[in-house]
Amino acid sequence: APQRSAMVLLRMPAFLAVALASSMIQGSHALYYGFSTLEWRAMGVDGTVIGALWGLGGLAEIVLFAFSTRLPSALRPTVLMALGGIGALIRWTAMAFDPPMAALPALQLLHAASFGATHLGAMGFLARAIPRDLAATAQGLVATLSGIVTASATALSGLAYARSGSHAYLLMAAMALVGFLSALYAGRRWRD
Repeated sequence: APQRSAMVLLRMPAFLAVALASSMIQGSHALYYGFSTLEWRAMGVDGTVIGALWGLGGLAEIVLFAFSTRLPSALRPTVLMALGGIGALIRWTAMAFDPPMAALPALQLLHAASFGATHLGAMGFLARAIPRDLAATAQGLVATLSGIVTASATALSGLAYARSGSHAYLLMAAMALVGFLSALYAGRRWRD
């Protein structure tokens, strides 16, 4: 059978909104990935504690993935992405105001939402909404857009961090807000 064109995907508002939501929420991690260790060091946090904080974020994500098949069916893919956007928005807004050391473990646990729920939601949407013959193309488009957004956000993060320190996280919070709103839009445009 003839292959359908990728243009089919570009005519799907829900797909475009999911691609934008995923890219913006995942891209909002750019400042965190690039500068959180520097920020924590400047706060006087020990290197071992910093390593534990990174591990805690990764562990939270792994636990979510491990139990993802037991999540309630009401958590549709677009709902998971919206939760990821809210988690990122809370996380980056808090990070912008130099939270005390005692708050950092809780903020690291939000990685399960900001990264994990967003990823699960995007992959769940692609698995359920995209025709099988376009699945690889859809994943490739989402990954490409995410790469472009994250690379751009990383470059801008360096400039923003140099000018305003931790307040640069507000830029990441704005990206997460765009992702959250895009996930809500996708949820309205897509019927499972």
